[in-house]
Amino acid sequence: MALRSERQDSKVDPDKGVYVEMEGIMEVRYSSEDVDYEERPEDFMHFQSRVREISEDFCHKDKETTSQAYFYCLVCNCDLKSLRPLRDHVRGNKHIRKACEKKRQILDLPQEPQNAPRVKKSKKERPSVDVGLTLAQRLEECGLPAIGLTYVREYINPKKQSDHPLYTCRQEGCKSAWGTSDDMFNHVTKSKHHKCFFRKLNPKDCRIAGLSRADILQMAAEYEEEQGGSEERDYEVIISEMDYEKYMELRHRPYGRSEKKTTSTCWLCGKLSHTDKVLTDQCRLMTAILGQGW
Repeated sequence: MALRSERQDSKVDPDKGVYVEMEGIMEVRYSSEDVDYEERPEDFMHFQSRVREISEDFCHKDKETTSQAYFYCLVCNCDLKSLRPLRDHVRGNKHIRKACEKKRQILDLPQEPQNAPRVKKSKKERPSVDVGLTLAQRLEECGLPAIGLTYVREYINPKKQSDHPLYTCRQEGCKSAWGTSDDMFNHVTKSKHHKCFFRKLNPKDCRIAGLSRADILQMAAEYEEEQGGSEERDYEVIISEMDYEKYMELRHRPYGRSEKKTTSTCWLCGKLSHTDKVLTDQCRLMTAILGQGW
């Protein structure tokens, strides 16, 4: 009996309170600054059967006893110290693969060949969202960590403020990130942006480059918790600018082109950018007469 694809087999659904399918995958563990404190770990299968909904503050440290609960993944050998990283971890491809390998081992089912060809999966389309919402409004609705917002710029069309806002990220390593609030939402909540932020924050820490996506996401969640959590997130650091030329340049920028490559050309005529105001005005006039790309 062979198992179907790993994701099809998995019945894990954190939204329904199902994090594991069987014993031996994860545990709930406890730590304390008290050397005499001792609390035996609990298998997550038993834990989820008695706790139908895990509270957001479950892993918060008790200031009186210094005891703190955390989740430990036995198949991936990693700590998960808050609920959000736990949800993301059990949905990750690496964890699902290792959990399915453990399942085959326990049920004495045949393992997949080591060099078996990978089944090509159709790319999921991103669900349609209202790009008229600002980035701050999008982030307020989600539970994902979002750090390094000080590098984000918001651009408004001053001639038509009903147009949806556009965004860029000026953080080193992220300058190819730009687009609508949805594009920027999917950038600032992902590991690439987080990793660039931690590299900037700790330039001498060489370990950051080798961290996995799950590790980076956990670091981002812990860092944001230290800053007061998502409820205390400061959206005012996102500088909003009413710049018609920059807005139109972003709106006409081909996808896949970085800010560095785009700044060398004028969005009106397609030639070199005009640093002189007189040349810019002349270009705008010629475009109005002859059309864009004259």
